[in-house]
Amino acid sequence: MKHELLEEVWRIRDEIGAECGHEVEKLAAMLRREEDKHRDRIVHLPIRRVRPEAAAALREEPVPYGRGRRRKK
Repeated sequence: MKHELLEEVWRIRDEIGAECGHEVEKLAAMLRREEDKHRDRIVHLPIRRVRPEAAAALREEPVPYGRGRRRKK
């Protein structure tokens, strides 16, 4: 089975990587330059606030080490 869209994405990824010499720092710098050129296209999503009552599970204390459910033998 052929995945033409994926193959195109992979090809473009390889081209961009080659332009940057496959170095992460150069890729990040290139992306920042492109981002600066197109500030009007960047979407800034608002920070989602979670209501305290909705985050009750996050406030619970973790089970002390060795006191969790025991596995059946």
